[in-house]
Amino acid sequence: MRWGTARPAGWICLLALMLQACATTGAMEGIEPEEDLPAEEVGRTLPPPWETRDTQADEDARRAETTAALSGMRGVASHVEEAGARLVFRFWAQNGVLTLLSWKRDAAGSGSVGKSAAFAPGLETHLPTYVDARTGEIALTLQRARHGWGLRALTTSESSKPLEARTLPVRRTGVTADTLAQAHAMATRLAKGLRVPDGGNATVLADVLLDDARVLGATIARYESHGGPPIREPSPELVAQLTQALLPFTLGLGPRTVRLSLEAEHRRAERHARWRVMEAVTLRPATEASPDLAAEHYALYERILREWREETRDAFLEAGVSSTEFLATWFISGLALRGGLALFEAVAPRLAPILARGGSEAVAWFRSFLARVRPAEREQFHRLWTKAQTQGLSVAEKEQLRKLMARFDKLLDSRLDRDASDSLRQMAHKDFYGKFHTDLARLLLDERGKPYPVHHRIPLEYAHLFQRLNINARENLWGVHSAVHKKINNIWTAFRQAKDKATAEDVRKVADIVDRHFGRWFNQRYEVGRSASPLTTAEADALHEVKALVGFLLK
Repeated sequence: MRWGTARPAGWICLLALMLQACATTGAMEGIEPEEDLPAEEVGRTLPPPWETRDTQADEDARRAETTAALSGMRGVASHVEEAGARLVFRFWAQNGVLTLLSWKRDAAGSGSVGKSAAFAPGLETHLPTYVDARTGEIALTLQRARHGWGLRALTTSESSKPLEARTLPVRRTGVTADTLAQAHAMATRLAKGLRVPDGGNATVLADVLLDDARVLGATIARYESHGGPPIREPSPELVAQLTQALLPFTLGLGPRTVRLSLEAEHRRAERHARWRVMEAVTLRPATEASPDLAAEHYALYERILREWREETRDAFLEAGVSSTEFLATWFISGLALRGGLALFEAVAPRLAPILARGGSEAVAWFRSFLARVRPAEREQFHRLWTKAQTQGLSVAEKEQLRKLMARFDKLLDSRLDRDASDSLRQMAHKDFYGKFHTDLARLLLDERGKPYPVHHRIPLEYAHLFQRLNINARENLWGVHSAVHKKINNIWTAFRQAKDKATAEDVRKVADIVDRHFGRWFNQRYEVGRSASPLTTAEADALHEVKALVGFLLK
């Protein structure tokens, strides 16, 4: 028995529809000789909006979080009318946020006492204070008395943070109309297929697939019945019960499954079978991504989603577009955790195996790759990628993303233009001294107190010959004095005479020649009086070898 389609994250389905063919694009502009650039950053990197949030806004959001959690519990409790019945709600608490992990009916109760508006008096006042100071799992046990629900116990336990758990409060106090409609539609389809034997009983496990606040579909994982042919329909109240059972889980993050456990019985004197949702628990999908990458992705994703949900989208996009590291992490971690590489391969077959490496290596590579992308296209990609994962794309937007993917694949073997080269040099200088070799930042200073230039072992002008190489990787960067860098540039200028006859292997040979003759000055202080003569000799010897290689290539 099956309703809906249990499918991966929503944006994967979008990709399946739009990634059908590769468009062709023109080649990049010609390259310029490599040169030293000043160390100043290109443009201005704006802080993400979540780093400048108002304190009062966060306080309002924490209060809203408690209201939303209590509203979800109240919805579940509204369908439990037996005196003495208990409900146990397990939450992950962090920074004032309560993410529901599971709930369960812990006792059968005895006799109906009807509906009651009283729900855990005082809990809304005192719970925010407790939750603000707590990081970890908490369990709230509520018991049904004659006049309403009361808090019976509040316990804590140590466990690791679930991926779906949020850590940043939002100002919403409930679910959206779209989420409510999706949950109700799912419950309606599910309820229509449930039957109980006349005078018998049944149990059902139903798996509901969620992605963020979206309800994607449902399947019956198990059905058992006793007593004969299953002919009795459930009562009309079951749709509301299923809806309320599920809604509190839609406040979580990412793709996951909520398993609903149902029990039913039919009494021969009654028209409909009586169904009860006994338990709801989150099941997490398996992922091949490393724990560190998964944690980084969800932390980043939550920030993006919060800004999107709170309608500060323009500020978010303005801040994020200027940071290639931000976008690279957002994209690669999303691919690793939400799948889609097979679909991506359809329009970018050369990019796919590079991105499939995942982790920090792929993030660093894609960050360098984004420097090749024109700013307007990078901004467009950022907007489309974010919207695909948080809202979905229109038909026109799907076509735009398809063309961008084809464009990116084409860039792999296109020579870098001047803007891309300048951007990569600036990025290399910043990474070399600020990330890779912080100990050298005060050592490699010239006579004017300026940092030494950063030398690319494989020059930027040949990046198109090394598609899988992160041209700004640590192992491809060396700090050298400007006098040394000038001599190295003379070697590559001589090699440039080989023009288009040079292959990647020839470039590696020249890099080896440079290493052999100039390696003594890599990441080392340059002593002007002591090094001038050896540097001249090194240049002459290296030029002799390179000219011989060029002569061979031009034959």
